[in-house]
Amino acid sequence: MKIVVIGSGNVAYHLIKAFCNTDAILFVHARNEQALKILKQEFPSITILSTYNLAPLDADLVLISVKDDILNCVFEQYTYAPKTLVAHTSGIQIIENTSFHQNVGVFYPLQTFSRSNNVRWNSTPMLIEASVVEIEKLEQAAALLQAPYFETDVEQRKFIHLTAVLASNFVNHLLGKAATILNEHSIDYHILQPLVEATIHKAFTNHPFEVQTGPAIRSDNSTVSKHLSLLQSDNLLQKIYTDLTESIQKTSNLDTNNE
Repeated sequence: MKIVVIGSGNVAYHLIKAFCNTDAILFVHARNEQALKILKQEFPSITILSTYNLAPLDADLVLISVKDDILNCVFEQYTYAPKTLVAHTSGIQIIENTSFHQNVGVFYPLQTFSRSNNVRWNSTPMLIEASVVEIEKLEQAAALLQAPYFETDVEQRKFIHLTAVLASNFVNHLLGKAATILNEHSIDYHILQPLVEATIHKAFTNHPFEVQTGPAIRSDNSTVSKHLSLLQSDNLLQKIYTDLTESIQKTSNLDTNNE
């Protein structure tokens, strides 16, 4: 399978790394020439492209993996062979100008990507969208990565992306805030790890609302007040705490037996 990856960010990097371990013929292009040189050094088997005219390659699949706000601009900078499927990796965006190139799709890995962390592709859901005729190319690409794939539509993908931000990005931010507070008091934040792992395990073994614990669901206003006083130096986090407490109380069934 002949694949072109456009981009040099975290998602593009991990796609390139993964496809290099398959029998795919891989080409890469990006605006950042220095990043391309580094990619070539790390992955010698890739072919670095210096042109925006991709038509002569007659690639099976072009994957555009760039920031959401420049996706459509980048898409229109290239020339593609008519039969080439052009897919992007965004969870929320759509390719708008399909008159420019009609054969488009989505190849969205539902995962968090950091350059230093390995990706377990065999447990990373790949959300794919394309025409009935072209969906097989995305299935083939997902199979190369040994990633489970799921056909979605635009609306489903948008809500999946929204909930991914809630469940991953926001949770990670709260963990960062918790780590900062503990570090300020000379406490290793890894003390939270068993609690966090148990919480996540429970949330996916049951429905999260069914296993909600803490002062909010107990209506323990005394504890809530004490926590808010400890957050008086961080008004924004104080508001987050208050809003989440209110949300828990409004969406969960109060249970005085919860701890």
